[in-house]
Amino acid sequence: MTKNVGGKARCTDHIKRRVTQSIFRAFDFAAATGRPMNRYVVIHLSETDAACAATLFERIRHKFRDWLTYHGKRRAEPVAPAYVYTFENPTGENPHVNWALHVPEDLMADFLRKLPRWIERVQGPLTPFTYREKPIRASHAKRLAKYLVKGTEPAFLEHFFLREMHDEHGPQGEIWGKRAGVSPALGHTVRRAAAFRPRRRRSEGDRLAA
Repeated sequence: MTKNVGGKARCTDHIKRRVTQSIFRAFDFAAATGRPMNRYVVIHLSETDAACAATLFERIRHKFRDWLTYHGKRRAEPVAPAYVYTFENPTGENPHVNWALHVPEDLMADFLRKLPRWIERVQGPLTPFTYREKPIRASHAKRLAKYLVKGTEPAFLEHFFLREMHDEHGPQGEIWGKRAGVSPALGHTVRRAAAFRPRRRRSEGDRLAA
């Protein structure tokens, strides 16, 4: 179900099929271009009447983008932000975002220092439960991709072989604003320009995108 509010914000309770497919392909493209998803961050967002969870996370992403742009000026080639994200709010009171991204290894230590500062500047003092992060192992990336999109529209759970998520798949609550997305650097336009072809899975259990 989707509804418009004031012609701008909207409320959704599932991830659309095209977005799910794009997230799977973004994981593949990131790995194929040598910038695999290597950090997973979960941020609990403190919504207010003035800013929904999507707006708060957008502000955090902008800080990440500006930070990466600053460091990119010192490199031979700029580094475009590469990430995917999905929002969840299963209890209706605890919106949070799942954020998988690529951070250049030589900037990782600085990223981990800056991340809590960005969050605090956007939504105030941190608590022990505000965020958590961990590295993404290459062997676990596909499983993580499936976890991120467990809130896909029910009609497409079989299509993406998400039933194997068992009790984890299904509705993940209402979210105002954009529910899930892929950074432009991993999006359809860039993938098409690179003539990227998603690899074919040989078995249903390994297939992530059609």
